Amino acid sequence: MATSDELRGRARATWAAGDWDRFARLIAPVGERVLERAELEPGMDLLDVGTGSGGNIAIPAALGGAKVVGLDVTPELFEHARRHAADAGVEVEWVEGDAQQLQFPDASFDRVISTFGAMFAPDHAGAAAELVRVCRPGWRVLMTTWINDGFVGEMFKLTGAFLPPPPPGVEPPPLWGVEAHAREMFTAAGVSADISRELVVFRFDSVADAVSEYADYFGPFVMARSVLEPQGRWDEFVTAFRDLVTRFNPAEDGGAEIESEYYLITADR
Repeated sequence: MATSDELRGRARATWAAGDWDRFARLIAPVGERVLERAELEPGMDLLDVGTGSGGNIAIPAALGGAKVVGLDVTPELFEHARRHAADAGVEVEWVEGDAQQLQFPDASFDRVISTFGAMFAPDHAGAAAELVRVCRPGWRVLMTTWINDGFVGEMFKLTGAFLPPPPPGVEPPPLWGVEAHAREMFTAAGVSADISRELVVFRFDSVADAVSEYADYFGPFVMARSVLEPQGRWDEFVTAFRDLVTRFNPAEDGGAEIESEYYLITADR
């Protein structure tokens, strides 16, 4: 069984590959929706778990007057984050850390948020418990997870069909795409969760553009290519992914507008 350090190392390498900052723009509407639900007020202490390059939650929250800590298992992403924060004229504390072993005391934050970050922690119950633990009583935890039958959920299934299964003891991220599982994780952490089904649209110039963007810049695909190309299966994977993009693209003008559903989980402590 892989150790915690080995799993963190794999996660770090995966998200450091490619160019996450390039992809972060696709989920900017999700960040806007989450911050709307967060009901931030100036001076609140906010923790952004899986902050990436900071543009979806951390920096907009700081612009709104919150005191923000942006945490990620991949500190390589902080180079972009620091530059974006400086360009926006805000201060954010960037911290390397693990969603399932947060290094903060109990009840440290008024808002604890994770947009598609904590769902990749190997221990789902542990991650949910940590998000709740560091949130002050009377305040709010918000988390987004990709729904299994949405575009990203189907993408998980596709990569799972081509790549080896996760190591023993690792809970796969797609489990968070099952509402009953998501609800169970927060119930076990001692809070009840409100779960709404939301939609985000990824826009590209064309299906071919979407496929090449993922293949060249999306960290998990970059890592998949390193495994599949030596096996002679990369082209097969790309073809299957192109079919998936086409299936979720309703655009009729030659562009690509890929619709993907996600859960917005809100838990008031």
